[in-house]
Amino acid sequence: MKKDHILIPTPRSSFQNIKCGECNEEQIVFSHNTTEVICNSCGNVLANTVGSKSRLHGTLSETSK
Repeated sequence: MKKDHILIPTPRSSFQNIKCGECNEEQIVFSHNTTEVICNSCGNVLANTVGSKSRLHGTLSETSK
């Protein structure tokens, strides 16, 4: 085949494990979320939407694709 030179695209988005700053509870968040993500236990905002990517307010502990 002549399509051997075409590369397979990789996604730019991922799922992230974010730890809350106050209660240290972890929550899985999509990197390009469209809504505000709130912590389940204490109610703090973990991620806001800014353009296409989200702005994180907790600490990032793990990233998976």
